[in-house]
Amino acid sequence: MIKDTNDKTHHHHYVANQLMIIDDEKDLLFVYKSGLEIEGIQISTFDDPTLALEEFSKNSEKYCIVITDLRMPVMSGYEIINKFKFINPKIRIIMISAYNITEGEIIQNLDSNIKMDRLIRKPVTLEDLRKMIEDMWKEYKNTQ
Repeated sequence: MIKDTNDKTHHHHYVANQLMIIDDEKDLLFVYKSGLEIEGIQISTFDDPTLALEEFSKNSEKYCIVITDLRMPVMSGYEIINKFKFINPKIRIIMISAYNITEGEIIQNLDSNIKMDRLIRKPVTLEDLRKMIEDMWKEYKNTQ
């Protein structure tokens, strides 16, 4: 029997391949997006955390990794982690901060069942960020 490759009922296990970047500084978003073009990953950027949350709640299964700034008006990086992980506990989140963050501060701000995946201090080199994303993406694909 020949299998019809166009048969949509046998869809492959879907691997999310989108990266969401949230930062209220538009110029940084541009730098990240243009500097992080990674084979096979699509990048969506949001300078408004509220819109990012709206998109994520509708399409969380498309995303494998979210990068967020810590300090933003409207919603902090902590709130984003809490809300996004509530929607999709499998999502990997990298938080970027210009400040020293203590373990205590993290514990205080994250819901008890939620852990932070990665924390990076600014200034961030695109090379380091790209390497981190590639590692996380490999990890993510292996757990699917």
